[in-house]
Amino acid sequence: MSRKRKKAKNTKKAKAFTGSFVAQAVPEAKPRQCPWLVSAKADTAAFRRLYGVARHYAGASDRWCEVQPGELQFHFAEADVARTFARFCLRKGFDISLRDKRKSGEQESLDPLRKEIRQPRDAALMMKTFPEKRTFPMRLELAGNYSDDAVDFLHRYRVTFYSQEVDYQGIKSRRAKAYVDLRMALEALLKAILCLRSPYSLAGKPLVDSIRRYSHDIDRLKRAAFRGIKLNEGQAMAIAKCNVAPVDLRYQFDAMNFRVPNDKNYYDTIGSSAWLKTIEEFVQVGLKRLRLALGRRSKVVTGRVAIQELKRPSDYPAA
Repeated sequence: MSRKRKKAKNTKKAKAFTGSFVAQAVPEAKPRQCPWLVSAKADTAAFRRLYGVARHYAGASDRWCEVQPGELQFHFAEADVARTFARFCLRKGFDISLRDKRKSGEQESLDPLRKEIRQPRDAALMMKTFPEKRTFPMRLELAGNYSDDAVDFLHRYRVTFYSQEVDYQGIKSRRAKAYVDLRMALEALLKAILCLRSPYSLAGKPLVDSIRRYSHDIDRLKRAAFRGIKLNEGQAMAIAKCNVAPVDLRYQFDAMNFRVPNDKNYYDTIGSSAWLKTIEEFVQVGLKRLRLALGRRSKVVTGRVAIQELKRPSDYPAA
């Protein structure tokens, strides 16, 4: 091969080699926004345990950590996560500090976290060693009864309203009958919540009478059951309309008489599938939360106490 051709070949290789490198912009490194710092005086042996706990508490939020001689530093993006992790460290006896890096040189007080650790255990989780001295039924038992009623009424509403065998949506008198079950489910739910929020000392016939005085008045029940709790506007408006459509629409004459004089009331309530769905979903969510609240108040009792509980006096003795 001639010298000229060999030189041209080498030049082509050099150009190809040079062209394989493309200049790329170096991505700008952005600092991670983890302003909350928990520092623990511990060695690397404790790092594995604390790292797992920090990752668990942080969840989807950002966090990172660093190991220094005699000190472990955990950086969190969320203040609540940092405080929860700090409380865990205090409970396990670690010497820690907590600070917001945005406040230079200032340490957060750990006293509130220490007070939370010293709180006694929830008595509802402990075993009872004595029977209740009050008259049956008590508020938790009556709340449980109303809760069961609400479940039964809601189930019966769904069986009828969504039935594939009998038309309960197209025929107005049947639609009203199904609605009565839904309304009773809502009423039983509100009465269960009201029992749960009644004074501890209220029991027996006075408790039953106080609940029965509300009768079927949904507005009064809602105000009493949700005092101090703000419902969203859509739920509040939907529940308020239950008093427009009363509970005594079980009979065809009453149902048709409700519709004929004022079509607007009918189509705003029983005739509106969207309105019925709002009430149904409210009852469903309310029952779920009510069952959780009742479950937290369940207690384990000994056999002796259970027998004594069953022998409690009642204002409603068997005939």
